[in-house]
Amino acid sequence: MTNIDAAQAFFIAIIFSYLATPFMAYIAKKLDFLDHPARKKAHAHSTPLLGGIAVYFAFIAALYFTVSFNDPLKGALIGGSVLVIAGVVDDKYGMMPNVKLLAQLIAALAAVKMGVRVSFIKIPFLSAAFTVVWLVGMTNAFNLLDNLNGLSAGIAGISGLFFGALALTRGDAALAVVSFAIAGSCFGFLKHNFPRANIFMGDAGSLFLGFILASIAVIGSWKTTSVTTSLAVPIFILGYPIFDTTLVTFKRLQEGRPISKGGGDHSSHRLAILGFKKRRAVLALYAVSCALGLAAFGMTRAGAYFDMAIMIISFMAMLAFGIRLGMVRIKYK
Repeated sequence: MTNIDAAQAFFIAIIFSYLATPFMAYIAKKLDFLDHPARKKAHAHSTPLLGGIAVYFAFIAALYFTVSFNDPLKGALIGGSVLVIAGVVDDKYGMMPNVKLLAQLIAALAAVKMGVRVSFIKIPFLSAAFTVVWLVGMTNAFNLLDNLNGLSAGIAGISGLFFGALALTRGDAALAVVSFAIAGSCFGFLKHNFPRANIFMGDAGSLFLGFILASIAVIGSWKTTSVTTSLAVPIFILGYPIFDTTLVTFKRLQEGRPISKGGGDHSSHRLAILGFKKRRAVLALYAVSCALGLAAFGMTRAGAYFDMAIMIISFMAMLAFGIRLGMVRIKYK
């Protein structure tokens, strides 16, 4: 496996996704698989779903031609496939939160059984338990992130690029292929999903992307000069979804609102209140994700103490950003 395979995976995924997405939009319209306007939804017209299916098959196609399937990768694909099916059902018929959580647990357990588990915890049961919590948590984070056109797909694509670049620097060509494949799948889809979107990825797409990226974070080796910064590297690459979920959870608890109840209180909505138009808000949050990815990359290249300094400065910057967004007043309907 070579670096050329990673490039091939990226371009196969981006072309496949770009071409397959309009076809899935056509199928969605024929099957009435549409997201209809509602009081709490921003779009004014019925919009096709099933964009996540194009992303999923683009990813599979890229891997089929470029990589051998070891057990952890098989586990990630099995778990991701479970969530694609659950997401399609949820998009079409709706699904109780407990049922959706059960599907996520089944997907996570399947991946753990196949070898997707953190290595820094040496006790097998605790390692498995932590991995399940991580996989489910990140899956939900990306699901919640799909609140503005282009946001979830773009952030997932950026995260895939940084994971791929880091994997290449460490000589892990197989993980680089997987990472660039997910990035290409997202960017090909993004052409049709950026504001003003003509198709949505739906839960099938956001659940799948969150699960695969969380699995990549677990499978990869991100060693730096200290254990703390080594653990921080994948967390920073996936930092924006974690930040947004943390902000929403904290503010809802502070205001006495149910955590599971949706609302226009995400960071993207708060930027809109501050005067950012949709495109500018999405691009600004892309920039945040890129900055966190660069910080993670810097931590792997910096020497002792400098990597810790990068982590602390980045954390403080995100804390200040969160405090500013948290001060924005939301008018709930």
